[in-house]
Amino acid sequence: MFLHKLKLLHFRNYEQQELSFNARINIFKGNNGQGKTNLLEAIYYLAVSRSFRTNYDQELVHWNKNDFFLKGNFQKGEDFYAVESAYQGFSKKFKIKVNGAEVKRSDFIYQFPVVVFSPDDLLLIKEGPAGRRRFLNLEGSRLIPSYYRKLKDYQKVLQQRNRLLKEKRSNFFNRDLFEPWDRALVSLGSSIIKQRISLLKNLEAQAQVFFEQLSGYKEQLSLNYVSSVTMADLSEKTEELFWDQLNQGRGEELKRGYTLIGPHLDDFLILINNYEAKKYASQGQQRAAALALKMGEVNLFCQARRESPIVLLDDVFSEFDPERRLQLLNFLRQREGQSFITTAAPFDKQGLQEGEFAIFSVYKGKINHEGARVNPGKNAPAEKNVASIQPKFDH
Repeated sequence: MFLHKLKLLHFRNYEQQELSFNARINIFKGNNGQGKTNLLEAIYYLAVSRSFRTNYDQELVHWNKNDFFLKGNFQKGEDFYAVESAYQGFSKKFKIKVNGAEVKRSDFIYQFPVVVFSPDDLLLIKEGPAGRRRFLNLEGSRLIPSYYRKLKDYQKVLQQRNRLLKEKRSNFFNRDLFEPWDRALVSLGSSIIKQRISLLKNLEAQAQVFFEQLSGYKEQLSLNYVSSVTMADLSEKTEELFWDQLNQGRGEELKRGYTLIGPHLDDFLILINNYEAKKYASQGQQRAAALALKMGEVNLFCQARRESPIVLLDDVFSEFDPERRLQLLNFLRQREGQSFITTAAPFDKQGLQEGEFAIFSVYKGKINHEGARVNPGKNAPAEKNVASIQPKFDH
């Protein structure tokens, strides 16, 4: 997949900007605080309909404006799409359009694959379970269309069940009131757990290959799902175990007034040589593990969607030694897809060929292309041709 053009209006520190990109590697240079990460965030938001830095759309609006607008021209195979994202601050309304037709976020979120890696991804290892659950939920939603719908339904059931538990804390317990919510919680929760375990196993297999290369084949990476449902990895017994443990914990739930078991409380461990990376790995090992997870994610998108996702790398090269930088750059060169790289340090082209990269400078919310005209790649559409194509989604 490729992003040929991008328009930004009132997004973060960009008042207005129009850009055309190289179909392979795009490098954005500039000091910190100039808008490099904001550009990657705009690309990610346009493709995923949400930010990788915040959950609040209003934070993305230019400081003295009330709304923002993004538009990009994507190419997937031989098909072209004009995607628009608009947010109105006063009404807090958000709209997505594809080739002029409005679409729902739930139908859009998995259509344009993109993977981002930034220094903040170390928090996947360093911080608590909430960030890792968010990672699983987002990637599950983008890789497995049914996951997003199940997750939304599960959250509604959980909310209703918790409300009922709070109401019944000091009142007589009526099993009939709880049974439909319990069954829905177990059915949806078990399905989510199974999909997460499958996703983690596939991600481990892909990330391990990249991690071994980064470590010089001296270390191994593994991922273990940790569920509040004991032995939930036995997929054929997950629902039975979930149901039994839910009933066993009923008294404690009624005391506390909320649900004490389910995927909303689960986690996963990142291990290096069978030791938990959060506790025992060095900063360099943790960084390599986080990057390997993201590059494994790239390969999962290639397998699931049969297309290469756009890769966004935010100030990554300055975090690695020369050998690992070269390995990462070779990975980007060998893959078929498009990459966007930001850097505050001088960038070593390290064998990049003319025409397979473009360099841009970023200064105070303004981006300028350095050098010759950007090579947009094969069959890049003209602006007037893109909008005439009708929406095309895989359901």
